[in-house]
Amino acid sequence: MNHPIGNPSPSSWTDKQLEELARRLFELDRQGSIPWSKLSEAERASWRAQAEQCLLALNELGYGVEPPADPEAGNDEAAERARAAVREAEKMLRLGEPLIAYNAVQQALEDAPGEFRLRQLKGLALARSGALRRANEELAALRADGFADGETLGLLARTHKDLALSADDKGGRERHLEAAFEIYESGYLESNRRGAVDDAYYTGINAATMAFLRGDTGRAREIAADVETLCQKVLQDRAEQTAADYWPQATLAEAALILGEPDVARQRYAHAALLAGNRYGDLSSTRHQARLLIEHQHLGADWLDDAMRIPPVVVFTGHMIDAPGRAQPRFPPQMEDAVRAQVRETLERLRPVAAYGSAACGADIICLECVQELGGELHIVLPFPADKFREESVDLHPDGHWGERFERLLECAHDVLVISERPPPSNASTFEYANLIMTGLARLRAQVLDTQLHGLAVWDGSGGGDAGGTGSVVEMWRRDDVPVERIELPVADASEGPAASRRAEPAIDRPAKSGKTWDFEYAIRAMLFADAVGYSKLSEDQVPLFFEHYLGTVASYNERTEHKWVHVETEGDGMYMVFDDPAAAAHYALGLSESINRKDWLSLGLPADMSARIGLHCGPVFIGIDPITGTPLYSGSHTSRTARIEPITPPGQVYASGAFAAIAAATRIAGLRFSYVGRTELAKNYGALALYHVQRP
Repeated sequence: MNHPIGNPSPSSWTDKQLEELARRLFELDRQGSIPWSKLSEAERASWRAQAEQCLLALNELGYGVEPPADPEAGNDEAAERARAAVREAEKMLRLGEPLIAYNAVQQALEDAPGEFRLRQLKGLALARSGALRRANEELAALRADGFADGETLGLLARTHKDLALSADDKGGRERHLEAAFEIYESGYLESNRRGAVDDAYYTGINAATMAFLRGDTGRAREIAADVETLCQKVLQDRAEQTAADYWPQATLAEAALILGEPDVARQRYAHAALLAGNRYGDLSSTRHQARLLIEHQHLGADWLDDAMRIPPVVVFTGHMIDAPGRAQPRFPPQMEDAVRAQVRETLERLRPVAAYGSAACGADIICLECVQELGGELHIVLPFPADKFREESVDLHPDGHWGERFERLLECAHDVLVISERPPPSNASTFEYANLIMTGLARLRAQVLDTQLHGLAVWDGSGGGDAGGTGSVVEMWRRDDVPVERIELPVADASEGPAASRRAEPAIDRPAKSGKTWDFEYAIRAMLFADAVGYSKLSEDQVPLFFEHYLGTVASYNERTEHKWVHVETEGDGMYMVFDDPAAAAHYALGLSESINRKDWLSLGLPADMSARIGLHCGPVFIGIDPITGTPLYSGSHTSRTARIEPITPPGQVYASGAFAAIAAATRIAGLRFSYVGRTELAKNYGALALYHVQRP
């Protein structure tokens, strides 16, 4: 909205422009509950009348609103492209794909740089992808241009809040807290004026929390008391409280914490938890906000776990059913019922919200079936494609219908992650990699939900040190203080059951320990790909400056960092680096990104927005000597996967694959924060991959 010379009146708007304004007013009001296309002509006419009344009211106040470009004036194609981009971005955001949404709006903004909804969606996509500072700048620019709608201001306030909580300096924290408070308080006062109760208690409690965290206890408690009254009135008007009343009840609890009434808060949080049921995402969000207020007041938080309990996440491992002919029985088929009863009893006690593990015959499939029966989520990790996995790890015994059970579980699982596209060589690294990823994914989920991680192992107690085996996983869990529920296997008698009567060939449930395949080692390594944003647009006389200053910055950083790569390849602006462990790769990537981002490139004769995209991945690779060059070689399908992450990473950011984030979590790497940004299509039609934004805490 602006105040142009001449104050354009509603009469200067064409019917199509007025229709577009009506559609936008409708969508802002209904927030996508029903599409515009589903309205009757009478309903559309009503909204057009409202749009015209809005324009008349603004005109009477001396304001004019410039109509958007008229499709009749030859901009049909551009307008439709913009609308299509908006639809695509909104859809992708609903599906949790902020990077795809960002790409859609960024391309459309080249044709329509001032289009409000595209700019707003760009800010939202940036915020959800973890680029908080850029999102904050984009949304602040919208506000400065006169766009002060509730959605824009709410998003802007949220970015200020998140930036405040992640700030590493007192000045930055206070500045963002003040900005967030100002926006939330303004929204609260406006919502109260309009009588919009739901908006009022949402913006009000956020304003009170921001005031409390910045030390303005008096104002915080004044607003919190008003919000408490609002929420009590909302709940009193209901004949019976339902799940829909969760947020006003949780807001009452938060208000009590701000008002210095922790005992009252405890009761209210417990009541809210009953209303929430299995809405564990909402519960974890509420618990996170409560912890901020509890820590600010230096109170103990042990009671919060009891008041708002979230079930644990379970990661499981165990032995396969013995294949026919196993010389020394370990888990013969006749033990299945007894083991299943123990697994079921343990899981009934834990009642996990989700379980992570593989799906081999025996312990894995038994655990998955029991979790499904109890209503938990199933997250299956396969080391290679399902058909090959079934052949090697499922169809080992003719009885038990393991193959059918395997296929049924794949169909009903919440997700199935295949961590290598092609079957890798039979090697301990393959299974060690799968164990790290399933443990890390479970730990990440537990962190997001703010709950405990438990291990469950069907294990005979042998083979503790063998990489990739059940014992090695249990050792890792115990080393990291993960509570382990062990289901012991009774010592099997080799003379019992049909196994003893068959041919006596040894059977193993994972490949041999050898790390060699041909003349190449096959081992887990962390990989980094990076390129310079804008390199392809440099003029010829800027290329030497790029080599001197940009690559010189990388070289200078290499000299001073303690995080060293073991292998590097460069080509133009591109870099491929290999590290022995993910900790070194992640810390190197963040340090390099910071070194590049803080440079004044314009003063060095290069584009001001020069930056780097950095992608990280971790997986088994072949390590050897290149026959042509005689130099070290690190390559394989996981190298290609790393290369596909970098092109879709936002400029100036570091992104990592879900596998990298999982291994970082499994190995408890300190000093890093991984924020999930969604499953995103990789470059060059390489499929979809879960991505995480890598930042410092």
